[in-house]
Parts: sequence; C-alpha cells; structure tokens
Amino acid sequence: MDVRSAYSSGLTGFQDASAQLSQSSARIAHAGIAEKSMTENPQTPESRSPSAERASTSITTELINLKIAELQAKASAKVISTADDMLGTLIDTSV
Repeated sequence: MDVRSAYSSGLTGFQDASAQLSQSSARIAHAGIAEKSMTENPQTPESRSPSAERASTSITTELINLKIAELQAKASAKVISTADDMLGTLIDTSV
C-alpha cells in the first residue's frame, strides 16, 4: 500500500470537510440575516410564512451539513493518523 495515497486521501477529505463547513456556515449566517430583515420589516402573515418555513428548513439542512462535515473531518483525521502510524511501523521495520 502506498502511504502517500493514504495521506492524500485523508488530506483531500479534510479539505472537503473544511470547504463544506465554510459553505454551510455562510448559508446559516445569510439565512439569519434574511430572517432578521423579515423581522424588522414585517409583512402580512400570508406573504411571510413560506419564507419563514424555507429559512427554518434551510438552517436545519445546513446544521445537518455541519454535522456531516464534522464527521468527515474526524474520519479524515483518523485516516491521516493511521497512515502516520503505518509509516512509523514501516520505518521501524526497515531499520
């Protein structure tokens, strides 16, 4: 097994998780700003309700995406750690 590919896979997974974390955080912040704007500029209940439901669903979805990104980052860190242990074992064996 090529240790470099294990490191590469772990690093790529960690970078993807970081990107997802940034995107989801930005979407949550944007939804919060939109929700605050709707609160400051009240509309009729009929016109506001679908937007409020979309904002709530969007925030819920993005919170789930944050948790997925966290789990992906933890798994990728475990891959990197395992590759590091494997490399250490190979160096100890070859010496």
